[in-house]
Amino acid sequence: MICKNKIILGIDTSCYTTSIAAINLNKEIIINEKKMLKVKNGNRGLRQSDAFFQHVNNLGDMFGDLKNRIKDYDIVGLCVSSKPRPIEGSYMPVFGCGYKFAKTISSVLNAKLYETSHQECHIESAFYDTNIDKDRFLCIHMSGGTTEILLVNRKLDGYDIEIVGATKDISAGQLIDRVGVKLGYEFPCGKYLDQNALKCSVDVHNLKISSKEGYINFSGVENQIFSIIDDYSNEYISKVILNSILDSIYKSIIYLSDKYNIKDVLFVGGVSSSEYISCNMIDKLSNNKINAFFTKPSFAKDNAIGSGIIGVNRFLSEV
Repeated sequence: MICKNKIILGIDTSCYTTSIAAINLNKEIIINEKKMLKVKNGNRGLRQSDAFFQHVNNLGDMFGDLKNRIKDYDIVGLCVSSKPRPIEGSYMPVFGCGYKFAKTISSVLNAKLYETSHQECHIESAFYDTNIDKDRFLCIHMSGGTTEILLVNRKLDGYDIEIVGATKDISAGQLIDRVGVKLGYEFPCGKYLDQNALKCSVDVHNLKISSKEGYINFSGVENQIFSIIDDYSNEYISKVILNSILDSIYKSIIYLSDKYNIKDVLFVGGVSSSEYISCNMIDKLSNNKINAFFTKPSFAKDNAIGSGIIGVNRFLSEV
């Protein structure tokens, strides 16, 4: 058996969460810690410079707190999400913070340093937690800044990813947060709209959705909802918004599933942690004999577990 005392540290510094995970070489989760960045009430996000500053403070505090918990482990490598997507030119300043921290620690410890992307981190984390057993599948990445439909081929050291659908304007997460802030909720607003939608027992009217061949426009939905937002309860508006997201993604999946002959769909990102969306999507897709795989919220939202596991895979491939 591989030594359980050897670990890979995974690090992910996204737009709104600082995450550190420790994974041993048997792919057991030793530590999974994350800290949300602070957004002022009424704001709909953070500037990159503000997020970067918070990550610096969070990483120092979190690693200091973790030192005693991992003192009996041998850190043999670190794997960090150094960019948003696994494509050339993908860049966002916040990921540079995690990379610099990981590079410094790896140098001090003389440990291996591996790089991955935030998107691959999401996919690996969800793959780890679900019973999907396919190496080729569709992945729906729905988060605060991203709504993309991906054609994924799994490899030992990561993924081959092709974007086959997406939103052309704002993401599902941005739509939820813009409406949620307007309703008076603190950012991020997903959990509040989800709770509201689950409590809403009345039928709601459908908004007009712009969706074609896997590509979606949500700005029109935003305009429609703001025109009626003062006329209905928060529960009603929340259900209308989540239904709009649900129906547009469902329509895209049906088209792409047929185009690529794929019947397995993995959902990742914070928006996919919505109980309302997951329950309804599973039912809708099952009627079309499509398998929907949703992970637990802690694995769906930003975390460093995926980075750690990718690091373990790469380390073991070199042994």
